[in-house]
Amino acid sequence: MKIRQPVAVKFILTETAKQQIIAEHRRQIDQIQNELDQLEQQGKIAIEQAMAQGGEIAQQVRQQLENERRVREQRREELFRQMQQIQQLELGTEIQNMTVETVVDVKPGDDWTKVLLGAEIIVKDGIVVELRQNGQRIEG
Repeated sequence: MKIRQPVAVKFILTETAKQQIIAEHRRQIDQIQNELDQLEQQGKIAIEQAMAQGGEIAQQVRQQLENERRVREQRREELFRQMQQIQQLELGTEIQNMTVETVVDVKPGDDWTKVLLGAEIIVKDGIVVELRQNGQRIEG
């Protein structure tokens, strides 16, 4: 019988990978800051227009803007935390990046605990360096 099974894709943290991750986080943080600045400018205009329609509408607009601001600020803080964590990790650390799927043959007599261990793909600087099945290295 064939079953689909998740495969963990992990990368080995190298100086290059660390700098790429930090640069990407900084780019995302800058983008969020730009969105917050835009939201502030557009929010002032929207509130002024809503005030002309009445206090209740203005309050709704204000609440919506506050919610949008809060979501972006939380995302920015999460990116800062992740960036700090990456900076503190030792080079050579394996970090789970994503999960993909594969098809696995399961037959009577298979050790189910090993099937559950699944597979891993280990990547270093964009190159697959190791494959693991059931916790054991697969020779390729």
